[in-house]
Amino acid sequence: MHIKWCTSCYGFLDLPFYNVSLTWDKRVDDLVSRLTIPEMVGQMSRGSGGTFPIPRLGIKPYAFYSECLRGDVKQPATPFPEALGLAAAFSTDVIYNVARATGIELRALNTMFSNNGSYNNGQGLSCFSPVINIMRDPRWGRNDETYGEDPYFTGVYAAAFVQGLQGNHPRYLLTNAGCKHFDAYGGPETDPMSRMEFNAVVTMRDWRTTFFPAFRACVKAGTYNIMCSYNSVNGIPACAHKQLLTDILREEWGFKGYVVSDEGAIENIISRHHYLNNTIDTIAACIDAGCNLELEPHSSLNIYSSIAQAVAAGRVEESRLRELMKPMWYTRMRLGEFDPPEMNPYKEYNVSVVQSPEHRQLALDSAMKTFVLLKNQNSFLPLNGSHFSKMAVIGPMADNPDAQTGDYSSPLD
Repeated sequence: MHIKWCTSCYGFLDLPFYNVSLTWDKRVDDLVSRLTIPEMVGQMSRGSGGTFPIPRLGIKPYAFYSECLRGDVKQPATPFPEALGLAAAFSTDVIYNVARATGIELRALNTMFSNNGSYNNGQGLSCFSPVINIMRDPRWGRNDETYGEDPYFTGVYAAAFVQGLQGNHPRYLLTNAGCKHFDAYGGPETDPMSRMEFNAVVTMRDWRTTFFPAFRACVKAGTYNIMCSYNSVNGIPACAHKQLLTDILREEWGFKGYVVSDEGAIENIISRHHYLNNTIDTIAACIDAGCNLELEPHSSLNIYSSIAQAVAAGRVEESRLRELMKPMWYTRMRLGEFDPPEMNPYKEYNVSVVQSPEHRQLALDSAMKTFVLLKNQNSFLPLNGSHFSKMAVIGPMADNPDAQTGDYSSPLD
């Protein structure tokens, strides 16, 4: 069966990558074979701002940038408890249900924006969540985004979160998960240096027993993307670390998805790590390592926008670009972008599910399960009601309602 339909107001298309009777691999191969180098650059360099459209193939822009750690961070969707609180529930059912509800609301919002023509407004279906770094230093400002310090527990939670976000349909993804930040991240914010540039010196034993287990669990659970981190690992920036991104992640663990840089991490290879000193060498190193997509900084020109020059200089093979493109297009296909909408049951979700009574109740129930009670042994704290009548809330977040909700919460409405 060969289906033809108008997919994007660019006309009726009759191309194999739209043919739902072909295998995913054949469809991806066909699509990638049709791309020019500038078109590939417009995809690989636009992880943050939204990819460029390809009108001649009827391909719309796509926003890879969505944060889904505890609800949709961009829209006034249902706000769920932060990750560290959810960890205190010690329940994979809680984390799965929160991820599932988050994915449903993200899908509904995506459909709404697609229908009103604002597809490339940042409301994509590809999540940079969950955060599964191991919490080792209280000076790191992102500890509340993690599930704590235990590698096994973090891996169990990561798998449940991935499965909840991605759904269980045999053909389509609800949304796609992305585990971050790979790897050995989570050091102090600024002391002795910025987390954007520090070098994590890690023994292989510690790497494999502390930092790898949760990411490997994430891969086993079927995550579609992994984010490489800002830091260096044993002297090599993570997004240019071939041993990390290819030898271990892909060849040893069998990861088939795409690797995206943290925002500005590729630029930092030059400006902060001083590992390399020019754009072409940096592109060559990251492409060789296996970084598919740059999450470019908003403040300056991104590095991957110069991929064509690296190809022209003989530093990057065109065939290598096409191979790195495939996992990104495969993901978009599994999200249903190139199939008739009526085939995908997830496209039936509408905005009625956003902040629905069921999801609000789930948020409340989940929050109740995050409470941790402490025993006042030997009356160590003066908590008898006769000793005080008022309580003071002090500190930099005492009167900051935005900060009180924690990192990556949905915006207050």
